[in-house]
Amino acid sequence: MVTLDIANMFAITFLFLISAVLVVPTASLTSVTGEQLTEFTADDLRSLCPNDYKFCAEKIAEGRCFGNSKRAGELKRKCACSCNAAHHKRIQNCCSTVGRAEMQFCLPLCAYNTTLTELGGSLGLKCVSQLTTWAYCAADAQDNTACCRAKGVPEQCLSFCKGEAPTCDVQSIFSYKPCLKEMDKITTCQKENLAQQPQFDATWEAPCDWE
Repeated sequence: MVTLDIANMFAITFLFLISAVLVVPTASLTSVTGEQLTEFTADDLRSLCPNDYKFCAEKIAEGRCFGNSKRAGELKRKCACSCNAAHHKRIQNCCSTVGRAEMQFCLPLCAYNTTLTELGGSLGLKCVSQLTTWAYCAADAQDNTACCRAKGVPEQCLSFCKGEAPTCDVQSIFSYKPCLKEMDKITTCQKENLAQQPQFDATWEAPCDWE
């Protein structure tokens, strides 16, 4: 009887430890300006994307449009607005967390759909020092080199696929302007490989000091 009780206690303890590991909450994020950052809720997505299918908000709030599975691909097609919103929220949360407080005015350019015109505009030129932050956050700390190569991205542009700026020299960075034409391919790979939970390091600091 004693042996059975000990076995039961061991089993209960084991199950408790396993459940504790499985339910560890995701660490909360705080922006450099002190704002608490979260992913979009289902209600947020319904408000942002009223024309999406009714099932979209719940599924996307659960993180189901992240990754490159067949199911995620279907949701990206059927729930385009909600998925794009979730992806945008992810990169914005990263830039708000690891970017410099004094450069928060650059946040509008921290996006997967930033255009060449916007990057070449007055705000883009003022925010060139944030390139390393944008590259890191767009990749969400993932190396997407294989995907980029498969899509034909030139070697000189592959550092962006790893979330790295190719150089810390503000003058030579403009020699990588041809890579801007590859950004559609690069961002497609980045979004395809986003994990269900954020992978970026909230304590990350940009390696370049261009200020």
